[in-house]
Amino acid sequence: MKKIIVAALSATFMAAPAVADTEPAPVLQSVGINYGIDHVLGIQADFDIFSMDDNESWSGQVFLKNYSQDTSPGVSWDTTGVGAVAIYDFNSVARLDKNSHPYAGIGLMSVSYKWDGTGPARTYSGAADWVYLVAGIRYPLAPRVDGDLNYNTFGDLTFGVNYSF
Repeated sequence: MKKIIVAALSATFMAAPAVADTEPAPVLQSVGINYGIDHVLGIQADFDIFSMDDNESWSGQVFLKNYSQDTSPGVSWDTTGVGAVAIYDFNSVARLDKNSHPYAGIGLMSVSYKWDGTGPARTYSGAADWVYLVAGIRYPLAPRVDGDLNYNTFGDLTFGVNYSF
């Protein structure tokens, strides 16, 4: 019985590297900065997660966004969102031209917010989790630089620039 268990464990450990090599690790594709019409400033990193075939492309994105506003003297509002989203590139389905990349995505975002007023009784902070939705289009501006226009649930209409690796 011991020989069977040792043989099974040995076979598992020897086969594990071969199985692990068939699933490539996510690869960093691009980094970007964006600004929303609601004065939301954000940074993001896009990762190539997997590709079902040559015509369908999925990617993952992690981001950090911040919104700050001084509502009156001594009163400010600060909101920060951190999240991850899965993005589908519709380039093979809905091609506007050969360079445009329309996309849509869904993910989760953790939001923290803080409101400071005059006096300790008016200071408030908290956190919440939101579903994050995004839809937009990317268009190449230079060989490694893309322009990005999207509408999302944290920042509304957002303009950005992404640098590809």
